[in-house]
Amino acid sequence: MNTKQLEYFLATVEQGSISSAAKVLDVAQPAISLQLANLEHELKIKLFERNFRGVSLTLAGTQFEEHARLILNQINTAKFDLIGLQTECKGKVVIGLSQSLCNVLSVQLQTELEHRFPNVELAFRVGPSYMVESWFAEQQIDIALCYNVELSKHAASSLALMNENLYLYISPRPKNPSYSELTLYGSIPFEALQDYELFMPDRRDALPKLLEEQAHKRGIKLKTRNAFGQLMTTLHYISQGFGLAIYPSSATCHLEVNHQIRAIKITEPELKREVYLRLADHQHKNPAVAAVFELIRETTANLHADNSWRGELLDSKYQQQSVINIESAVAG
Repeated sequence: MNTKQLEYFLATVEQGSISSAAKVLDVAQPAISLQLANLEHELKIKLFERNFRGVSLTLAGTQFEEHARLILNQINTAKFDLIGLQTECKGKVVIGLSQSLCNVLSVQLQTELEHRFPNVELAFRVGPSYMVESWFAEQQIDIALCYNVELSKHAASSLALMNENLYLYISPRPKNPSYSELTLYGSIPFEALQDYELFMPDRRDALPKLLEEQAHKRGIKLKTRNAFGQLMTTLHYISQGFGLAIYPSSATCHLEVNHQIRAIKITEPELKREVYLRLADHQHKNPAVAAVFELIRETTANLHADNSWRGELLDSKYQQQSVINIESAVAG
């Protein structure tokens, strides 16, 4: 049963014939007849008596009419409530996140926000993970995406969003001869990374800490060089065949799609890191911030589904749900 069937049913009741209902609704008569037949088949009852003058309700049809009007009224009420919610959601929301997360989330998030909450202004404050944590602690941002387990696991306003995979990235056509053999690899053990020089972000950031921890466990030392200040500059350098780096797919999805860069899976161990979504305590009752918080959750699920952001989706709320659930969630 769907709303179209209910609308066609009530229009036919009000007009007294299918042909008259078709004119009022500006719909082909066979389309209405088909929907009414499907409705009767699903309900396993006869709703109309048909004769040369038109149609009249059966006893069961009369009882169903009351339910149909009630259902449509409830749906319309819900729509009006959601429209009201959208107008309440207004103001500026500041999100703090890393360059890689901004790369994968920003465009889709901004597009959906403009469509569904046009009165909300979104601002991205991008920086290394340790800076995002500092901004959040100082209440300079409303929402944070971060990697610090200790900070997030004790916070009531925090949830584990994604356990993202990390890969070794290389150009499909490396210009450094020492990288040539890597073009044949689909995977590489972590210990073998010590044989190659890797671009590395600021050592205060979450990624170098994770890599150094794994290297220390295995008694090896990674050869590193400072990455360029901007993620896109480093990735451009790698795509031109001049270097290697370890990143999540969130950082590289646009380049992978265009075959400008290639991912090699890291094994023994398979490298992952958890991404956490945190809501500032002082913004708990702000409808605009709540809407953006929920929209990030849904956007993450969508990006995971289309393989742009690879890993284990830890927050499954929007994995199989429809768009309208965001507004419902924000409503309470």
